[in-house]
Amino acid sequence: MIVSISRELGAGGGSVGEAVARALGATLLDERTIIERLADRHGISTEYLARTCERPPSFGESLIADLARASAMLPFNTEWRMPDDPIIDRVRALVYECAAGGDVVVIGHGGVSLLGWRPAGIAVLAILLQAGTAWRMNQLARRYGIDHDEAQRRIERTDEARKRFLRHYFDNDMYDSRQYDLVLNTERLGLEAAITLATQAAMNAAGYTALNERAG
Repeated sequence: MIVSISRELGAGGGSVGEAVARALGATLLDERTIIERLADRHGISTEYLARTCERPPSFGESLIADLARASAMLPFNTEWRMPDDPIIDRVRALVYECAAGGDVVVIGHGGVSLLGWRPAGIAVLAILLQAGTAWRMNQLARRYGIDHDEAQRRIERTDEARKRFLRHYFDNDMYDSRQYDLVLNTERLGLEAAITLATQAAMNAAGYTALNERAG
């Protein structure tokens, strides 16, 4: 089974993803893990992938403006770039490979759009995490030791980047709730309650999948 977690910056995607992966004994594919695995497998630098994974189109570049750069506000770099589609294809292939060996939790990178929506033969639980901007600013400021103005800038740039990434590459709106099995507001619920709900949903879905496989 694949648990796909889409998230707004600061809404707790990392915390929820880690908890769900622990509960399932699943492979966790967060941004850092995806970058490290692709770099090792294809001989590409982690620095390059950090600037190219999960990136939307930009007027100032020939390809896409990445979310790592949007969040960290790194300077522009004009080095050679791999075409966008092969990078997306390699992320997708990595997710499918992990899913073939057991449960996997993947954070971001297009959500269910990356997976071709609901791929045949693979169970998918799609989750969206949201929260108010002020609450997310507080989470980022506390986590990274930055001031609220900086947190707000990162949120605004990253939210817009993720929306444009999905719209450009998958013709999809990340806020269309019809594509998700579970939508959680971590501010209103509290992060711990959101973790509990997401974990229970994943365990129920994994149990249902196991029962179906035995019945078949």
